[in-house]
Amino acid sequence: MTVVTPRVARSRKAVRALLTAATVLVLAAAALGAVYGAPGLLDAIVRLAEDVPARWEELTASGSTP
Repeated sequence: MTVVTPRVARSRKAVRALLTAATVLVLAAAALGAVYGAPGLLDAIVRLAEDVPARWEELTASGSTP
């Protein structure tokens, strides 16, 4: 049986607290990035989707000329 001294127990608690805090901060940063990045990403997707018919016409027109 392993004996854990109070000093080791405190160290483990401190490490666990730091890892938990780091995890919370990373998840919060990811959530904020998703919230603030989504509108720009959606706008870029919509602009790309609007350009597709014109690009398709351009590709098919240039391919049909000899």
